[in-house]
Amino acid sequence: MTLRELVGRADLPDVSVSGLSGDSRQVQPGDAFVACAGQAFDGHAFVPEAVRRGATAVLSERAVKATVPVAVLPDLAHRRGELAARFHGSPSERLTVVGVTGTNGKTTVAHSLAAAMPRAAFAGTVGWGFPKALRPAALTTEDPITVQARLRTLLDAGADSVAMEVSSHALEQGRVQEVAFDVAVFTNLSRDHLDYHGSMERYADAKKKLFQRDLRAAVANIDDATGRSILAETNAAGIDSFGFGAAADADVSWSNVRYEAQGLTGTWHTPWGKASFKAPGFFGEFSLRNLAATLTAECALGVSLDDAAASMLHLPPPPGRMQAADEAATPLVLIDYAHTPDALKAALAAVRQHLPGTSRRRLVTVFGCGGDRDRGKRAAMAQAAEAGADAVFLTSDNPRGEDPERILDDAMQGFREPDRVRRMADRAGAIESAIGAARATDIVLIAGKGHETYQEIDGVRRPFSDLDQARAALTRARARGGSA
Repeated sequence: MTLRELVGRADLPDVSVSGLSGDSRQVQPGDAFVACAGQAFDGHAFVPEAVRRGATAVLSERAVKATVPVAVLPDLAHRRGELAARFHGSPSERLTVVGVTGTNGKTTVAHSLAAAMPRAAFAGTVGWGFPKALRPAALTTEDPITVQARLRTLLDAGADSVAMEVSSHALEQGRVQEVAFDVAVFTNLSRDHLDYHGSMERYADAKKKLFQRDLRAAVANIDDATGRSILAETNAAGIDSFGFGAAADADVSWSNVRYEAQGLTGTWHTPWGKASFKAPGFFGEFSLRNLAATLTAECALGVSLDDAAASMLHLPPPPGRMQAADEAATPLVLIDYAHTPDALKAALAAVRQHLPGTSRRRLVTVFGCGGDRDRGKRAAMAQAAEAGADAVFLTSDNPRGEDPERILDDAMQGFREPDRVRRMADRAGAIESAIGAARATDIVLIAGKGHETYQEIDGVRRPFSDLDQARAALTRARARGGSA
C-alpha cells in the first residue's frame, strides 16, 4: 500500500508503506511511523529515531521536520483505528468478533468463549492468540494500531472468530472504534479505575459505548443495574438482547447448582431449552455467572445449547483465574487476579462455597493493593478480605512509584481487628508464611496479581510470579514433612 492510498489524499506521494507503528522502538524498515501526542510521551519527538530505524513515511498531528514524506492529520489520534483497519484490510469484517466488558470476569468469559469454539482466538489481559498458545499482551485492550494488526494476524492464522476483552479505557479512548463487533457482553460494574473516570456514572457510560453500535446481539448481567440499563437501550435499538442472572426475568438462569470439590455442576434454563452442565476447575457463584455469560454469547452466535453446555466439561480456566498451584498438593492453593473490593469479595465467597461447614477447614487469603491507583479502594479491599477469610495476610501488590508501607497503612484502615492481620510488605514472604500456616484441609487464595509474571517496584518490573512462589512454597512444605 502507498502513503497516498493509506491516507486517501492525492497530494501525497506514492511512497510504499509495508507496516504501521506508533512506537519508534518497534519501527521496521518500510513502516509508516504514526506520531501522536500522548499522556506520558509526545510521539512527534521520536520522529528522528523512527526514520533512523527505516520508516519511509510519517503520519503526524502537526508539521515535523523529517527526511521522509510527512502527512499531517490534525485528527490523527482519532483516526488511527481507521487507518490501521484500512491498511490491514478491515480484518474484523471477516471475523466473528465478541467483545466482553465489565469490571470483573472479562478474562474468564472471553477466554472461555475462545476455548469453547474450534477456530476461535482470544485477545485480552493474559495474552492474545489461540487459547493453547497465547502470546504476551501489554494491555487488556491494546492501542488501535496493534488491535488491527493482531486481528489481521489471527485471521491469517486461520481464526474465524475472536473473543476480545474490552476495557473502559479502550472504549473511552476509541481503541476499538474500527472493530466490527458482532456480539457484546457485559459482566458487571463495581468500583475500579475511578482515578481515570472520576465517577461511577462516567465509568458506566464508558462501558456502555461497546453496545452503542450495530450488533447482532447484546448479552448482559441482568442482576446488575448497569446491565439492566444496557439491555433496555439495546432492546430499544432493535438489537437481539439476552439477560443472564438470578432475576425472575432473566433469559438465561440456572438451578440445581452443586459446589463440588472439583468445580460446578447444575442445569441451565434458556430461551433455547434446558441443559445440564459440569464445569471442573470453576469455583463459586461468580464463576457460574461467567459461565452463564459464555453460554449466552455462544447461543446468540448460533451454537446449539447442547454443544455450548457440553463444552464446559473441557474448558480450561484462564491463567491466574482461580488457578490451582498444584492440584495434587495440600493445602489447595488458588491464584486469582481479584484486585478490586468486589472481585476479592466474590472470589472469597466463591471459594467458601466449596468448603464444608466445619471449623476444621479455613480460608486463608494473601492480598495487596496497587500503587499509583485509586487509594479509595484500599480500605474496602481490607474489609472484603476480613469479612471473607478466616486468616488474612496483607502484603504488597505492584507498589509502582509509591512507598509500599504507605499502601499497607491505607489498607490497614479498613480492618476492624487489625491485630489479627499478618502484615508483610515482602510478597514472597507473605505467600510462604500463609502456605506454611495453613492446614492440609485449608484453602489458600492468593489474590491480586493472577497471571502477572512481574512485580512493579519503583517503576521497574522485576520477575515475580504468584504461581511460581506458591509452587516453591508447597515444595518446601513437602520437604519439611508438612502439608503439600
